[in-house]
Amino acid sequence: MNVLCTMAEDLLNNWEKKSAAHQKEYKRFLQRADKNKALKQLPDLHDKAFEKVDCLQCANCCKNYSPRFKTPDIKRISKHLGMKEGVFIEQYLNLDDEGDYVVKTKPCPFLGTDNYCSIYEVRPSDCERFPYTDEDVLLKRPHLTLKNSSFCPITYFVLEKLIASK
Repeated sequence: MNVLCTMAEDLLNNWEKKSAAHQKEYKRFLQRADKNKALKQLPDLHDKAFEKVDCLQCANCCKNYSPRFKTPDIKRISKHLGMKEGVFIEQYLNLDDEGDYVVKTKPCPFLGTDNYCSIYEVRPSDCERFPYTDEDVLLKRPHLTLKNSSFCPITYFVLEKLIASK
């Protein structure tokens, strides 16, 4: 095993505790980061994180949180399921405090016991883009990034690497 693999494994060891301990540091970094420098690093760090973390072994996002279901998502998914949009909304979704549709239950009703998504091909755009580690959302929405770093090892990995490269 090469040194880089060992370093990445060490970084991901106990990542939940480390992330909880580093929240203030992440917040400071996100407020003060050289946005251009960070944005240039994101695609590579995103790819490296996905090489190290198997989402199917984790699925924390699907188990604990809900994406927003926007109108195009609702139309696409309800059609895929052969349901009327209103029935789909009534069966699976609630409006949250911000006026967004989110799933009624946790874990997500479309998450299988094998951590596979039963609607993966037509999943909400939030799911497709998650964890936003290859786009400017990581920097533009620090509150979301901090929350994601508490349950997503990929977000944690990318933040740690960004901070280490300052």
